[in-house]
This record gives sequence, structure tokens and C-alpha cells, in this order.
Amino acid sequence: MSRLRAPNQPSARRAAGLTLIELMVVVAIAVIILGLAAPSFSEYIVTQRLRSIHAQLATDLQFARSEAVARSAFVSVRFQEGTGGMTCYVIFTRPDPTSGADTCDCTQNPGSRCNTHPTTTTEIRTVTIPAELKVSVRTPSGQTDTLTFDARAGTLRFPPSDSAIIVNSGFQVESSADATRALRATVSPAGRAELCTPTGSKLGGSPC
Repeated sequence: MSRLRAPNQPSARRAAGLTLIELMVVVAIAVIILGLAAPSFSEYIVTQRLRSIHAQLATDLQFARSEAVARSAFVSVRFQEGTGGMTCYVIFTRPDPTSGADTCDCTQNPGSRCNTHPTTTTEIRTVTIPAELKVSVRTPSGQTDTLTFDARAGTLRFPPSDSAIIVNSGFQVESSADATRALRATVSPAGRAELCTPTGSKLGGSPC
């Protein structure tokens, strides 16, 4: 005579859990989903990194301006590109920038960035952005790579011959990951940094 099973008693198959084949199917589906999601997540990380670097740039521009007034000295910010796609900028004090030469180089090793003019320049802060971060900070072609804040009022000081700054109504610098992900900071002649999103960028915000 067969033995009756209680209605709420699990079958032997259910009690055993997933079979090996079922487990392999679940793992395969999970791998496929992760494979599809990984590129999007990676790009999301780069975009957030870009926003963070640009926010730091805006803070440093304001910092350089305040240092010029606090130190009663000309304070410059120079943007450069190093080997392998690395970009950087250095904040430093200098004599009257219209004299020309005295400057610092952020592509050099720590402690030697202002060695070319050690008696007239002083490094305040340097920010280096390695190429592996997939974000760069650059000035546009045709514009000088250095802006300087006046020692008295924190206004922008630049040679009258720098037509790119005059035409653009300020000094421009862009943080970007690619053509569709870019942010711009424009330092007006009054020394104030304004942030916007250039044409072609899909990051949103105030258009330039």
C-alpha cells in the first residue's frame, strides 16, 4: 500500500534544491548580464570622475585668486600636457607676468617644478591627472596656457596681445573625457570663474 505524503511536505526534488544544470544556467545568465552592464558602469565612473576633477578645478581657480589677494602677489595657474596623455596644472607666485619668462612646470617631479626660476617663483599647489583616469584638463588651441590673477584685486591679468582671451571674454579651460563629455570653466577679466557645458557635450548644465 502506498504511503500518503502530507500536503505541505516538500518533494525530494524540491528539498534537494537546484540541480547542477540549473545552477550553470543561472551562472551563465548572471555572466551575460554583468557583461552587458560592465561597459555602462565603467563609463559612468569616468563621467563622475570628470565631474569631480572639474569641480576641483573650479575650486582651485578660486583658491588661486584668493591667494593673490592674501599674499599681495601675482598668482598664476599654468596648464600643461605631459608624456602619455597626462595633463596637469600648477598654481604658483611670480613677478609681474607681463615681463614674460618666470614660470613653473607641472610636468616635472615634485620639488623641482619651479627650479628654473627659484628666486622669483614659488609653487603653491600642483594637480596631476594621469592618463589612465581617462580625463584631461586642457586650454583651447590658440590661447595661452597660463592665467594670472592680479595681486591687488584678484582680477585677470594678461598681455593685450593675447587675442584669444580678449575674443572669448576670458581665459578658457576644459575638462573632458571625450567629445560628448566635456565641461568648461571661463575666468572672466574680473577674475570670476563661470562654469558651463560646451556645444556637443551631453552632460547637461548651463550651455556655453
